[in-house]
Amino acid sequence: MANSTFHIGELSNLFNISVDSIRYYEKKGLICPTRNENNGYREYSLDDFQTLVMIRELLGLDFHKEQISEFLKNRNISTTMEMLDTELSIIKEKMEVLQKKKEQIVSRIQSLQAVQNESSDTSIRLKTFKKRPIAMISTENLPDAYVDYTMVQYMKKNQIKLDTIGFCDCYTLDLEKSNPDSDYYRTENVFFLTDSTKTKTDTFLPAGEYLCLYYHGSLKQTKQLMPSLYAYAKEHHLTVTGHPMELCHIDSYETNHESEYVIELELPVPCGNVLLKSSHQWNHKSQ
Repeated sequence: MANSTFHIGELSNLFNISVDSIRYYEKKGLICPTRNENNGYREYSLDDFQTLVMIRELLGLDFHKEQISEFLKNRNISTTMEMLDTELSIIKEKMEVLQKKKEQIVSRIQSLQAVQNESSDTSIRLKTFKKRPIAMISTENLPDAYVDYTMVQYMKKNQIKLDTIGFCDCYTLDLEKSNPDSDYYRTENVFFLTDSTKTKTDTFLPAGEYLCLYYHGSLKQTKQLMPSLYAYAKEHHLTVTGHPMELCHIDSYETNHESEYVIELELPVPCGNVLLKSSHQWNHKSQ
């Protein structure tokens, strides 16, 4: 015949509940062990066993110890239905959150796949964009080491969350003020392309035409390749109306391997839509 009493270690092992939790329910009066007269050890009855069966089930439904304690003390069919309805509502909310996270992750995967496919063509091309929502985290020259620090400050100030993995960190480049002996251009603005349905913003890249060029690997190539965009614009009688941009579709946020970087250079050259000149274009408001 099976045991009619159990030690605390046996219960902890059988139910995968910590000894401290069992003692918590004992303290709350939900289980009432007796003391063995010979060794003083706690001994738990079959009634305590039944209570722990219910406790384990409720823990599996993500109820807190306090909720379980209150329910077991005052349970009836009405409180049971109420408790289950409450938990069902919580589960629905969690499912909605998880569904949104799933959609975001799928979107990031699709974005990375798309840019890998598109960047296989490294020729200069003319692309037309609708206005693109951005989060402008800095409007001054910012060393790379301070980008994340400034981004966190921006999120705190604006009470929003910006994602980095699978999203595009971008820089407008000030060629005139750049050090000719440096391997890199001076940055004028630092921003992230954002999802306007997720992140509220009133700052956009203007709609219009841009000369675009993809490359893979070291960011030093920006300074090597940028002259080709200007030469292409001159050859095709296109007027450059703003500072060039460096869009880092895949960089250190996504990979430790510089060879896997995917960078896009863009140069505004409107053929129809008029873009604002200088950095004031970054404050373009939604109409």
